[in-house]
Amino acid sequence: MKILLLKYDNTDNIGDVVQTLAVAQHIQKHDGFIERDHMNSYDGEECIVVMNGWFSHEPQNWPPSPKITPIFFGFHMTSQAAAFYSEHKEYFRRFQPIGCRDLGTAEIIRGWGVEAYVSGCATMTFSERPEAPANPKVVLVDVPRQHFDRGERANFVYESHIMPAHWSHLSQDAKIDTAKALLELYRSEAGTVVTSRIHCAMPCFAMGIPTVYSGIVEYRTALINDIGIPSYAFSKFRRMKVKALPFRAPSYKERKQAIAADLRKRLELAGVPLAPWRP
Repeated sequence: MKILLLKYDNTDNIGDVVQTLAVAQHIQKHDGFIERDHMNSYDGEECIVVMNGWFSHEPQNWPPSPKITPIFFGFHMTSQAAAFYSEHKEYFRRFQPIGCRDLGTAEIIRGWGVEAYVSGCATMTFSERPEAPANPKVVLVDVPRQHFDRGERANFVYESHIMPAHWSHLSQDAKIDTAKALLELYRSEAGTVVTSRIHCAMPCFAMGIPTVYSGIVEYRTALINDIGIPSYAFSKFRRMKVKALPFRAPSYKERKQAIAADLRKRLELAGVPLAPWRP
């Protein structure tokens, strides 16, 4: 049976592609990609797809083709999208247990009489980098420089997970290469990371980079606290120095190993050959 990874044609957020790379690191070999929001129209060979990600853009296109065997791990949906998914409870029941990214999603699905649990997200399982960079940089990802003292701003590296307009026209290989390059920048250059994006915060923390999260706080981002990533709410009127942020050394190897073991067991049970992995 083929192994397909998710791709995303209707989003400009590179964090989605990072989620695909997070799954790919556990798979020995995959056979291509499938569009997340149009799996209902798939008519190729029978395949396995890990449903790790945000499934709320086109919920009316549910359920996936019967030629797809899903592995629900890191599945997330908004409460609004749940209204569409609730019409397909039997589909979820057929493939339970449903591994959910967050407790909110798990509770919705449990309310349908379907077995669900909080699996976390595959982006929590990136391997720790072997060593810190010799010349560490402060990397801001979708965080305004205006929050910091003027004297520090020139020394920051600025990145965004929202891609420019031409992103939608790139090939899937180009998108994958761009995401890999961004992760490599974090891995090889970041001394610390400040970000409003959960799919920057979680991979960086997993790689052993002291990270502070400054984004939206709601049920879907609760897993930030679950793995110990410190959060900080910036003031519009107060400038600060980076060293004042609550950075701490990442320490959640046991949790990472448990998340990875769960995913890898589910892949193995489905007959998916596993790639070597280290925490």
